[in-house]
Amino acid sequence: MNSTNKKQLFAVIVLAALNFLVSHFTMGNGRTLEGQVVEAHSAEMRQAAITTLFFGIQLISFVLGALLAAVPYKSKAYTEKWITVSLAIAVVIQAIILVMGIAKLLM
Repeated sequence: MNSTNKKQLFAVIVLAALNFLVSHFTMGNGRTLEGQVVEAHSAEMRQAAITTLFFGIQLISFVLGALLAAVPYKSKAYTEKWITVSLAIAVVIQAIILVMGIAKLLM
């Protein structure tokens, strides 16, 4: 893993942690797929936030990264492009979610 990937991985971890802290203050009541109400600060809602911020976004970014890494670029290896692109997508998504969370806090 090169230094760029290490920096991206660190940024993803920091942004996910900040997103979790911000989401604690901005989350509202939700609903399950069965239509049941889930209270804002319940254990189930915290579990959903952790799953989304730490696993779901990364999964989506690695799937998108797999597609984008298939584009030829400077004859780099596929796995090198895949990891770099996927982490960049994760950083962008986490940063957008953080900005939206901060904007919601300020409103």
